[in-house]
Amino acid sequence: MNTYLLEWNGFTHNIVAETASKARYQYWTIIHDCYDISFGGFLKRVTCKLLNKFHYKDLFTSNIEDFKDTLSRRGIEFAHLGMRVEVNGKPGVIVGSNRSLNLDVCFDGQHWKENCHPWWMIKYFDNYGNLVKEYTK
Repeated sequence: MNTYLLEWNGFTHNIVAETASKARYQYWTIIHDCYDISFGGFLKRVTCKLLNKFHYKDLFTSNIEDFKDTLSRRGIEFAHLGMRVEVNGKPGVIVGSNRSLNLDVCFDGQHWKENCHPWWMIKYFDNYGNLVKEYTK
């Protein structure tokens, strides 16, 4: 997802969206609740500037020590960033960990990470697609 800075009538707002058009529409839904303005009229006066373009590396954790601590505490030292997993039948990639001592996984076809318990309905795969470990409950 990209981050856009939108400005309308002296008001600014950061919006995270896939495209500039979607960012404009999201901002209009916010403005429309307070002001009676049509979408067409809004588009004539709104400015949209790209602040940060999405890059897949933005999903990966920057705190490696916390990630290693999660692996150790959960007993999954074999896991690593970028490792392929399948959670409840959905394939994805480990991109980090969180304060719940769970894994952050980005599922295929998504641009965001989700909180996943490292022992619940998960399969871990090596770089060749071979099953490393499986938890079924």
